[in-house]
Amino acid sequence: MRLWARTTSDYSAAFSRIRDAVAALPADNAVIDGEAILIRPDGSFDFDGLRSREGQAGAVLVGYDLLEHDGADVRPLEERRKRLARLLRAKSQPLRDGIQLSEALTGDGAAIFKHACAMGLEGIVSKRIGSRYVSGRTRACLKIKNPDFQR
Repeated sequence: MRLWARTTSDYSAAFSRIRDAVAALPADNAVIDGEAILIRPDGSFDFDGLRSREGQAGAVLVGYDLLEHDGADVRPLEERRKRLARLLRAKSQPLRDGIQLSEALTGDGAAIFKHACAMGLEGIVSKRIGSRYVSGRTRACLKIKNPDFQR
């Protein structure tokens, strides 16, 4: 079991809580698109804390998408999210806090982004309903960052 970053670096040793949670999933093979986060006691996110060994060990994975499950390519987006939700519900209770499903909102993207910015969030990831997963940058999957975000 390995945790890969976009840079193709293996973070399996550093993000031990995530590694253990993913390893406990009832799957022989799963490719999950997500982001490691470190949550402060007040519920805010500590991005700088992810640079320390302690922060990495305490991070959780927020899963956005299930790209492959037991060797099967999963498409479209709605099916990928449903399968990811089922997979995460089925994992063992003690490791539930190491990985969680991201919240998905549908609606006016501009309004959702404005609300995320007002909440002080880093930004949003928008995926087109019905879209196929394509590796790399695509207009079907956009990450829009809050220009006023403070780490």
